[in-house]
Amino acid sequence: MQVYKAIIATACLFCCGCAQPVQQTTTPAKQTIARGKSLYAALCAACHGRDARGNVGPDLTVTHFKYGKSRAAIERTIMYGRPGGMPAFGSQLKQDEIVSLADYILSLQ
Repeated sequence: MQVYKAIIATACLFCCGCAQPVQQTTTPAKQTIARGKSLYAALCAACHGRDARGNVGPDLTVTHFKYGKSRAAIERTIMYGRPGGMPAFGSQLKQDEIVSLADYILSLQ
């Protein structure tokens, strides 16, 4: 009988815990992308377009980039620039801001 009471008590505790409302939180990835979107609007939209589909700079919503579409390649491009017009932002941005921009660009498609 004691075993049954323990099982029932445990089940009640478990169910009570499950009945609590789940709070919606922003994941770190979503926060990083949101920060990247804000940085993009301030630093990149003038050349790549507000919708990132290109203007003076290339379309960032395409499948492949000339210098690669990996996070590392995008971070290098942001940090050091590229010949033909992409300026280097390494001296203006912190590493975490470069990561946020890269994550935002990778989220575009």
